[in-house]
Amino acid sequence: MDVVALQNEIERLPEDQQDRLAAFLLALRMRRDGSLASTQQRLDDSRPEKWVSWDKVKSDLGIDTSESGE
Repeated sequence: MDVVALQNEIERLPEDQQDRLAAFLLALRMRRDGSLASTQQRLDDSRPEKWVSWDKVKSDLGIDTSESGE
């Protein structure tokens, strides 16, 4: 199957399956380029001083949650 055929099949998938496939492809790319291991180490770091609050992350990313009720 060629890439165009795959893209056409993926376009017909339900959104939740497209999201699952997107996550799989991202993990595959991260494994290939070596960033998966370093990301996993950061996620597994139990030192509280290494973590940033969710509110700070949203602020840093410019995410406005005032309309979504978060």
